[in-house]
Amino acid sequence: MTQKPERQFNSRTYRGQVERELIAGAILITLIVGGGLIALIWGRDAFFTALAFFVGALLLAGLVWGFLKVLEIISRD
Repeated sequence: MTQKPERQFNSRTYRGQVERELIAGAILITLIVGGGLIALIWGRDAFFTALAFFVGALLLAGLVWGFLKVLEIISRD
């Protein structure tokens, strides 16, 4: 007797997972490479300033994402 797999492949779920991983990887590479180059060229003070800017940009992007997510949930009902 053959058994069915527990869960079938869902391309939408897989696409969402891959997109999240790519976004996280891009952010990490930007922070590591960009921050490293800033620290190497301009020094430690510039690195901390750039790090504050990166955190601010991520917070702003998170607010926009959250707002759009709320709109999506409201529009479904």
